[in-house]
Amino acid sequence: MKLPFSGKDVVEEVTVGVAAIFDGHGGEEASELASRKILDYLFMHVVFLEYNRVRLISKNDSESQTFDISHGTSLGSGHNSVRHELLQEALLRTVQDIDLEFNQEAREKGYVSGSTAIIVLLVDDQFFIANIGDSKALLCSGQNQAHHYTGSTLVKDLVVEELTRDHHPDREDEKARIIAAGGIVSWWGVPRVNGILAVSRAIGDVQLKRYGVIADPDVVGWRRFKPENRYLVLASDGIFEVFTPHDVCDLLHGKTLESSSEVRSPSSLADRISRSAFKAGSTDNLSVIVIGILNNTVS
Repeated sequence: MKLPFSGKDVVEEVTVGVAAIFDGHGGEEASELASRKILDYLFMHVVFLEYNRVRLISKNDSESQTFDISHGTSLGSGHNSVRHELLQEALLRTVQDIDLEFNQEAREKGYVSGSTAIIVLLVDDQFFIANIGDSKALLCSGQNQAHHYTGSTLVKDLVVEELTRDHHPDREDEKARIIAAGGIVSWWGVPRVNGILAVSRAIGDVQLKRYGVIADPDVVGWRRFKPENRYLVLASDGIFEVFTPHDVCDLLHGKTLESSSEVRSPSSLADRISRSAFKAGSTDNLSVIVIGILNNTVS
């Protein structure tokens, strides 16, 4: 997306990458609405927050100060910090608006569906993650080592970082909120809210909102890619029905990385993961996004 931000005396268009998986349950309505609305809401909130920020600066007649949109305090940071904070706030408001819009529609039309959400924002060499539910974000890292005889590239010292924590009803902090709201956590195959929902946070699920199911994301604050980072992966929980996070990164790297662009392209690598999970016996939805990282930036 091209998003407008005010620079010195000019309006700059900043390129922001958005990657998201919405894994629906109880019907497709919640996940479909979220996927349709996310970009429109994000653009709207960025424009609104940036307008208010510039208006406040003009009112104070101080271009040297920037404004903390979350708390209304002055910051001594540069344009990038302000943009990152504004994008973070815009995304959190976007998720709230999607949940509110769907809940209203669900009450009117009798929908019982809901959706998890994992969303990544990418700006230059940095990324930000918001997570609701049990999809995961993984960072796969390793050092490439050329194989002189075959022309392929070996990957050594593979490191897998699970960036998100699942929102399951039996997680102590999640369980405490559900019980405080009058809900229960019972076991039916897996822990479930009121014996129904296997996640404790979701967009929608309007009938369970009163029992502590919320759509507030956990966030991974802005981080900079490092030289050893190779792939940022988003995947729905169906992948992890049969694979560990390390298995997923192993599939991306394989034993060797062939030189053909087809094998190394992110779309074909995502396809490799989903097909492998299906062959391994996963019976759940299988959605994967693979973001390639080259020289600390998205490729």
